Amino acid sequence: MLNLQSKFGQKLLVIGNWIAAVVTINLVWFIITLPALIMLVLALSLPVNVVYGATIMIIWVMLAAFTVPATTAAYQAVSAWQRTDSGSFIKVTWLNYLKALTDWQSNVLTALVMCCWLTVFRISTANVAMHVAVLVIGLVLLALWNGNNYSKVADQSFLELVVAHPFKLLLSAIAMIGLFAINFELRLIFFILLFSMSLSALITYRLFNSRVEIDKEKQIG
Repeated sequence: MLNLQSKFGQKLLVIGNWIAAVVTINLVWFIITLPALIMLVLALSLPVNVVYGATIMIIWVMLAAFTVPATTAAYQAVSAWQRTDSGSFIKVTWLNYLKALTDWQSNVLTALVMCCWLTVFRISTANVAMHVAVLVIGLVLLALWNGNNYSKVADQSFLELVVAHPFKLLLSAIAMIGLFAINFELRLIFFILLFSMSLSALITYRLFNSRVEIDKEKQIG
């Protein structure tokens, strides 16, 4: 039998708890945002016409109601996990989602920017230079979104965070794109179900908090 008190057993326990936390937080995020993801897939298959316009309006509402607050909740849950190393992450993520819903002005604005970018992205496919420019703008917008989500976790001014750490935010955006791209490029679709969002939030958190700082917070807590 495996002895969990041994060094090997303790390492397995830590790894198991780490995987459980990442998967649990991501699953809650995925379930909440699934309706918006389905509509996004549908929109990408449509030509840019009246039907697309109606679909993108529905997506705007869904992003504001599901994806944006659920992503904020994932960041909050990852922060709670890193600071306490314990807890019911299903409950923590869900409660933070309900809390994030109350910030509806920010959710609606963020969702609007996403829909506008997606539409311009679709329209610009025929022009290579414009398409590349839109991709670069998307990377910057994603970095800013990550910064906004982290600033809420760290209780820090968003503008101060962006000015002080632009490269860290760009790294977090690149990491997020990579984690979501894995689902399609390597056909590892289960990644978006189990890891993509929670790992993205974790990478952003770790970029701004060293292991020593995290351990100190746990001791204080």
